[in-house]
Amino acid sequence: MKRLRWLCLLLMTGVAAMSFAGDIQVACEPGLRVYLDGKLAGTSSSKEDGLFLANVPAGAHVIRVEKDGFVPQSFQVEVAKLPIEVKVGAFSPVPVMRKDVETDRAMAKQPGGKLLVTSAPQECLVEIDGKTENKSVPILLVEGLAAGEHTIAFSKPGYDRISGVVTIRPGVEVTVRGDLMGGSVETVHEGTGSLRVYSTPARCTVKFAGMIRETANGVLNFSYIPAGEYRILVEWKGRWLSSSVVIAKGQRTVVTVSFMKGDQPFVVSYKPE
Repeated sequence: MKRLRWLCLLLMTGVAAMSFAGDIQVACEPGLRVYLDGKLAGTSSSKEDGLFLANVPAGAHVIRVEKDGFVPQSFQVEVAKLPIEVKVGAFSPVPVMRKDVETDRAMAKQPGGKLLVTSAPQECLVEIDGKTENKSVPILLVEGLAAGEHTIAFSKPGYDRISGVVTIRPGVEVTVRGDLMGGSVETVHEGTGSLRVYSTPARCTVKFAGMIRETANGVLNFSYIPAGEYRILVEWKGRWLSSSVVIAKGQRTVVTVSFMKGDQPFVVSYKPE
């Protein structure tokens, strides 16, 4: 009899525990990242008609769905005994920021950086902004280029001409490789740099290089970032701003972002570390 009472107690405990969890069907297109309370829960698929979250603890939760290049969607749900469904609608593209004309003008007044040019094969003609250089060495050093964007092209008999755009930053050494054999122009970033974000309002969410951080008192720092071009997204009260920034070797990229009416959304500058 005593054993029977214990068995009944265990069964009742098990039923009670099960009642404190529920299921969530996130109905959406495949290939989306789904987060539950800030943690990645999985990627949606056609097999699951999105993503099926089983045995979610009862109570309030936040579902967040992300799609590259689009503004994320968030849903607040209350999980109880019965299953619930979250339907994800159409995504809005991340706003395209206009070119920062004032920053470009300021950069043009600053001293230029160095451009190291490599190529495959080694010997070829290199054309920078219409000026041609005969490259006969492994690395061609080009100095005196103004800060900003420059068009570079590679040509050699027997190969198709290839071209691309390289961005020169003040005091920064940039390496560009023209692969005539593979048909591509690539900017090779080396070393590490840092990023500092100033935000208005003082507390915003910043998504950068796979990391999500909050600004504290309007400032956020990222250190030892591999050089290269990155996308930065900043969120405040459901509004998103986005821009591309370059992290350069030995340089600090400074981004000032504002959600205030009348302010310029993004101002980007570069300083020595």
